[in-house]
Amino acid sequence: MEKLFVYIDGAAKGNPGDAAIGIAITDPEGNVIEEISRLIGRATTEVAEYQALIEACKFTAVYKPQSVIFFTDNQKVANHINHVFESRAPHIRHLLEVAIGLLNQFPRWRVNYVDTHANFRAPRLVERAFHQNVKVQVARERLELTLRSRGAGLSDAALQRLIDYADRLQEEES
Repeated sequence: MEKLFVYIDGAAKGNPGDAAIGIAITDPEGNVIEEISRLIGRATTEVAEYQALIEACKFTAVYKPQSVIFFTDNQKVANHINHVFESRAPHIRHLLEVAIGLLNQFPRWRVNYVDTHANFRAPRLVERAFHQNVKVQVARERLELTLRSRGAGLSDAALQRLIDYADRLQEEES
């Protein structure tokens, strides 16, 4: 591919807190080529923004574009990448070095700051990751409640067999 546009966002619920990234890779006409929406663990919003850029570089590299323009609604990230100013935080400097190393694999690249409204795809993908996580947690809680309610009516011997079976399942999974 000659040119790709990549929209990125990262956010944390709490600072630090559960964090997620959203990435939308499009062609010059705006057609979506790939979307990435996932949780990344516990982080600050700033770390999540850098992780989004790092992951976007990895996913975009697969397409071997000659030119890539990354769009972020985080002016601080854009300014750091474009050497407008430096970060004093060592962990951010490390993420910056990783990001620039990955960006340099592209023949031509830019990281542009854009208004939040212009970067609408990526924040939606971040929210999708959080929403999916909530759905998974709710499903898990339902399963646990079902197990508790069914276990409440079992005899002690049946409960012990259930515990033994659960132990075997855990051994199989590890």
